Amino acid sequence: MSLKPVVILDEGLPAGLKANFAAVLGMSLGRNCPELAGAETATRDGIVLPGITTVALPILGAPAAGLPALFAAAAGLPVRLAYMRAAYEARDYANYTARIAAEPLAAHVPQAILLAGERKAVDRLCGSLPLLR
Repeated sequence: MSLKPVVILDEGLPAGLKANFAAVLGMSLGRNCPELAGAETATRDGIVLPGITTVALPILGAPAAGLPALFAAAAGLPVRLAYMRAAYEARDYANYTARIAAEPLAAHVPQAILLAGERKAVDRLCGSLPLLR
């Protein structure tokens, strides 16, 4: 199965946070699905560039209030990542993990999510969301 990944951001966030959250989720996708990164490619003059993603990664926008339900609805997808408010508020990774561990999933607020799975399943969940502007 080929994965279709999408990032969905709280459309109300400032541009800088949107960029940061999308980058964090993209990096996390690469860690969880290294097969999505392409091979190194050499330029004509022999400079080797690291591989980049082999799949498109659309960045979509959604109202903040809809992100928790969308994240919950995606529970059956093979990849479901979230940038929770706890990450934004944390001082470092240890503080982030402590904040996450201190509350049940339902108490955490996603500010951005990344979903990946079979194209039809992903489209059913977020096919009506617009590209982020």
